[in-house]
Amino acid sequence: MASNKKIIDSDKIARESNKKVLRFFSALSDETRLRIVLCLADSKKTVGEIHTCIGINKMTLSAVSHQLSYLTNIDIVKYEKLGREKYFQLSDDFCWCILKDAFRHYGAKKICCKRCSQLKKEC
Repeated sequence: MASNKKIIDSDKIARESNKKVLRFFSALSDETRLRIVLCLADSKKTVGEIHTCIGINKMTLSAVSHQLSYLTNIDIVKYEKLGREKYFQLSDDFCWCILKDAFRHYGAKKICCKRCSQLKKEC
């Protein structure tokens, strides 16, 4: 009986992991969210700075804030509150090499993986 419980638990964990991976790639498949991730690739930024980076004429500050909330909820982005401002940055829990490699594959170097650059001293 214990063996069946382990199989059921591991199946449940695998399904949950699959869902999280799908949410991750789904989030990056949206052009706005991808642009936010790229905007945050080099440094922490406030909502206003991200709004400027995305393009003030392209979307409202509220829409940027909504996208940041979504990215935060799925752990792609995290924030630190300093006074009244929230500073957003990419989660350190991910190795961003998959994104770096995708851009390199298609002819552009747009992102640096902080985690790997600390280990390999490259970007």
